[in-house]
Amino acid sequence: MLDRTLALPLRRAALLSEPVLVQGPRGAGKTALLRREFPGHTYVSLDDPAERGRARLDPRSFLARFRGPTVIDDIHRVPELLPHIAGPRPLILASSRRLNPPFTRFELYPLTQAEREGRPPLSLEMLGRFVPAAAPAINVPVTPAPSDRSWLERDVRALINVQDLDRFESFVRTAEAQSGAILDQQAIARKCNVSHRTVARWLGVLDACFQTLLLSPCGAAFGRRLIRSPRLHFLQSSELESRAVSEIYRNARHADSVPDLSYWRDSNGLEIPLIVHVEGAPLMPVCIAAEPNPTDVARLHRWMELAGVHQGAIIAQRHGQLRRKGIVSYSIAQL
Repeated sequence: MLDRTLALPLRRAALLSEPVLVQGPRGAGKTALLRREFPGHTYVSLDDPAERGRARLDPRSFLARFRGPTVIDDIHRVPELLPHIAGPRPLILASSRRLNPPFTRFELYPLTQAEREGRPPLSLEMLGRFVPAAAPAINVPVTPAPSDRSWLERDVRALINVQDLDRFESFVRTAEAQSGAILDQQAIARKCNVSHRTVARWLGVLDACFQTLLLSPCGAAFGRRLIRSPRLHFLQSSELESRAVSEIYRNARHADSVPDLSYWRDSNGLEIPLIVHVEGAPLMPVCIAAEPNPTDVARLHRWMELAGVHQGAIIAQRHGQLRRKGIVSYSIAQL
């Protein structure tokens, strides 16, 4: 089994004997990680109908059964338990739907490129400032593994009243086609023949199931008129821009960091698809292109002049020889 970056911060948090929640999409490896890292914990899954029934019938009595270190999997099946979990308690919870309890929360996603290769990921602090050593020559897929689609059947009906699941799946396919683009809810609504309100609600379901990431526009306008709609990324997408954003985002989350990411586009079409905000450091603009050309470099330099920053980054499909002052070039495999 491959090592997960999240294992270390998770073990540290568990030492405090306080409740901890690990959440993320189905198929990310939450159960495997918890069983591997905490073999001495009592394990119970609320996917078991009998355990689920006990928990719903009497949450207090259910929790009182577990006095020692315990892993409670699939806690989203009985969210009524959460208000009864308080104070020092060596509980580790796992959920495939987004929950917001008042205790420590981690997010686990499918394996990143760095985890597959068994190397440290490129941190946000080093992006645009450091070039890692060449990746080892091992057979690693260059496209992400197909996402676990079981969430469509197992989670969607629990979150919203969808009588026709095929209609929701059609919406997902339509939204996936926009991955890496500025979100156009009206276009999705027209194509799916549903209301704008329905699209907004269904986008909330995608977020609750850890399928998407919405990048807000960067607030620094530099005297320009900016596009204010968010940018949509599916975290398991074959689209290059979404793949790059996903790797950066998941690397940070697995290191127990909440990355501050945005994008920038003005009304004249000058665009930077990713802006990385690191506290105490200048904004880091990131251009993402399969094969960067001089126009991409010129666009990046133009934004750097507007922002008054001296460092930028380019992420390409493959590592090339494109070198310009102040710009660090990466392949997506180096993230």
